Amino acid sequence: MSLANIAVGFRFNPTEAELACHYLYNKVMGLPLSCPYIVQDYDLYGHEEPWQIWENFGEYNNTTSDDEDDDEVEAGPSPQDDLFFFTNLRKINPGMKSSKFDRGVGSNGGRWHGDDVHSFHSKGITWNRRRYCYKNPNIGTPDASWIMLEYSLDDSLMQNVPHYTVLCRIRKKSNKNCSRKRKSSQSSSQPEPKRQSKKLNSKLRTPPIKEKKLFM
Repeated sequence: MSLANIAVGFRFNPTEAELACHYLYNKVMGLPLSCPYIVQDYDLYGHEEPWQIWENFGEYNNTTSDDEDDDEVEAGPSPQDDLFFFTNLRKINPGMKSSKFDRGVGSNGGRWHGDDVHSFHSKGITWNRRRYCYKNPNIGTPDASWIMLEYSLDDSLMQNVPHYTVLCRIRKKSNKNCSRKRKSSQSSSQPEPKRQSKKLNSKLRTPPIKEKKLFM
């Protein structure tokens, strides 16, 4: 069974706690998953760029985010849809005890950058969420930005596992709105013309003409 066989109209919209405490935890511990074909195994730190991954897996995307537009009717993932993957992290220096992982992606100098880390405790499981943004100094300004949320289990749960597996959530954000915001901010930053005071306006107004009564 593959993603193409999932029922029409099905949408995968889990909470973050469900992603970490069910899907990731069960994956790491070798336990069965309730829906094993939605979150796929894939090397996100390989030779493919984020947009190439998006093109390859977006055709059968059956996920939705909280920001989904109800009016979206186009085929494939909309700019607010998410893609979910299990991926194994690789240490920069495998022989060392350092916990730094290689965040390089693609073959043109791209990397996932970020330091926003939050820890949570749900259903007796401690897990982390990290937020990353794709950056590449070798390409111009892209027409979309790529965000990745990485969910990982606490290190105490990763001691006797063969791979450091994490669950990643990739989201595509259009940059068209950013240019619109820049234009609106530039127009709003221009000084408004000075308004004349009410006293000055009152002086410039033509006094009302009094109607004269005629006596016959």
